[in-house]
Amino acid sequence: MTFSYVALGDSLSVGIGSSLFAPGFVQRYKRYIEGELEQQISLLVFARPGFETGDVLKELENDYIQKNIKESEILTITAGGNDLINATRKFQYEGDENVFLEALAACQTNYSNMLRKINDIKKDCDHHFIIRIPNLYNPFPDFPLATKWVSKFNLHIKKSEKYSRVRVADIYNAFFSHEQEYLSFDRVHPNDRGYEVIAKSIKNLGIDSLRKN
Repeated sequence: MTFSYVALGDSLSVGIGSSLFAPGFVQRYKRYIEGELEQQISLLVFARPGFETGDVLKELENDYIQKNIKESEILTITAGGNDLINATRKFQYEGDENVFLEALAACQTNYSNMLRKINDIKKDCDHHFIIRIPNLYNPFPDFPLATKWVSKFNLHIKKSEKYSRVRVADIYNAFFSHEQEYLSFDRVHPNDRGYEVIAKSIKNLGIDSLRKN
């Protein structure tokens, strides 16, 4: 049996920040799971740099993506970081902290709709599956406003675990105080070490239900 893995999301799922030809977390996680299951895993990545949660949600309307989600046993989602980054840019221009509240509300709605849509796509599937979501790390730990709103976004992402197959990896604490080690030259995206930490954190959430397939 060949397992199928679909990665949805933004630049983190693409692997932006990793060194030339080095894998991001998606490929690293795939290798970990292949080792645990002793099975080959096919991988499809539907992700683009700059995608916000609303963009990822729109991707779920694509028939080809829906087909592959339906057939997959493993899904990961990275989304929310660009919502927050774009809100920060807007705040720097307008100086109104309400832009973060608006971004958070949109993120909450989009995440809920994403997970509902995925569950709807998979409602008739005849296999076990897991959904794994890394939460947001904070690339700007010296700025109290960044810490405040990253934490608020992560509180909502954690609520995604109300869906039985969803588990959230705590990347925030894994990166905390290690930003110099885990971020690439752009100081926003992970480097190779950072992507390895993300992959291991997701792996450590386990895959027990897949063993029943």
